Amino acid sequence: MTIEELVNWCREEREDALRQIELFAKGGVKAKLELPDGSEEEITETLVRHQKEFATKYERLIAVLTK
Repeated sequence: MTIEELVNWCREEREDALRQIELFAKGGVKAKLELPDGSEEEITETLVRHQKEFATKYERLIAVLTK
């Protein structure tokens, strides 16, 4: 993989994280985790937080790789 390919991959991953944030942060779509016992756990806030962290990390990677 070349540096350019890695940068492009990081950009795609960042864009995907931003789409996930947009989809779930507005509250229209909820993320639920079904547990082995059949119960469900709401994980929307955690999902949005993690996607924000991913977007930031990919931004930093892109900045470092394109210096």
